[in-house]
Amino acid sequence: MELCVSGLSKSYGGKAALQGVNLTLRPGVYGLLGPNGAGKSTLINIIVGNLTPDAGEVLYDGRNTAALGKTFRGMVGFMPQQQGLYDTFTGYRFLAYIASLKGMPRARAARDIADALRWVNLEDQADKKLGAYSGGMKQRILIAQAVLNQPKILILDEPTAGLDPKERIRVRNMISGIAAEKIVVLATHVVSDVEQIGKEVILLKKGVVLGQAEPRQFMDALHGKVFTFSVAPEALPEVEARYLVSNVVYQAGRLLVRVVSDRPPDVPHSPADPTLEDVYLSRFADEIQAETPAGGGDPG
Repeated sequence: MELCVSGLSKSYGGKAALQGVNLTLRPGVYGLLGPNGAGKSTLINIIVGNLTPDAGEVLYDGRNTAALGKTFRGMVGFMPQQQGLYDTFTGYRFLAYIASLKGMPRARAARDIADALRWVNLEDQADKKLGAYSGGMKQRILIAQAVLNQPKILILDEPTAGLDPKERIRVRNMISGIAAEKIVVLATHVVSDVEQIGKEVILLKKGVVLGQAEPRQFMDALHGKVFTFSVAPEALPEVEARYLVSNVVYQAGRLLVRVVSDRPPDVPHSPADPTLEDVYLSRFADEIQAETPAGGGDPG
């Protein structure tokens, strides 16, 4: 099973959202990382067929997905970043409604709904109205609707957004548990999720793919460029002006600062093992400050 993105380009009002994107995906979890406006949402909406590219194509096992039409759409499960839920629907009724939209036979739908509820640990909450669900439960019911009909390709846009650490780990583990037999694209700002379960990471910036590789490969490229050192709190503005600061921890009246730098700091310091968050900072530092709040700004 192979999904190929070949030469995808897309513009909105003359502004390029994607520029000649090429990717090859096989079973496993792919973390799609990039700041707001990078083109992530545009890319995944083209993959699932919600948008038509200006140029390029998406191929499933060598066949154009647009030509495959309904056959391909039946292979895809999609969890959008923002989806209005009917608060008066119960969890079960919502999944039944989605199953009907997918054209699933009634008997098959009943089996898949039961399996999906069990998988996301909502069996005991199936008859509760969605308006009474917690944020984590709503995320899980959205994942449940995406896996109905046992799709071969699963596209998840910010599946752990707004979740507390316990819920995030639960959702992350659920995603990891099915990745061996599906192509899973995980678009997220939670870099640690990708570092934990990502087979490969795709870095997208201003509609251009900066790289596609295993998380460890990206982190190894920063070997010898991540350092920690201690400073007085009043010195932090100067440190931030000179270095890319990835973390600051208050310790006994001083600050332990973590930085990414091509050269060792000119103060007593210690080398640190790079993380994927360090990679994200180093690749997108110029974009991070300009990010707009989730749900705002241009498509992507």
